Amino acid sequence: MSETQEQETSPFYGGIKSYDIHTYWNNNNKEETEFAFNLREQVLKDFAKEIENGDIRIYKFWEKPIGPHPINMWELDFKSPEIFSVIVPYFQIHHGKLSVLIHPRSTQGAFRDHTANALWLGHKLRLDTELLKKEA
Repeated sequence: MSETQEQETSPFYGGIKSYDIHTYWNNNNKEETEFAFNLREQVLKDFAKEIENGDIRIYKFWEKPIGPHPINMWELDFKSPEIFSVIVPYFQIHHGKLSVLIHPRSTQGAFRDHTANALWLGHKLRLDTELLKKEA
């Protein structure tokens, strides 16, 4: 498949189908926990229309590490460049001291998407990539 054909089947470049944003916090730190909760609540308000339309999906608070994620997190995902152009700058401005992983879901696989193809805001966390390697 040529790049032109790939672009026709996906709204993103390079076989990217969608993006996930993971916002991390330390559950032992009350301020971080509150900040993460408040950021999620603010996203729910500021992007209510996009959430209602199904353009953004917001997931629950994970109070323990899950999958490759080493600490607590909440996640959202989206499938359009128009959302990317708004939500990524939103997180750049509003993430405070929290670490945020922004990664594609692409044809290159979960391991590469969570590592080499990932973007980080704040401090980069070391992910448990063993699970991702098994999926490759």
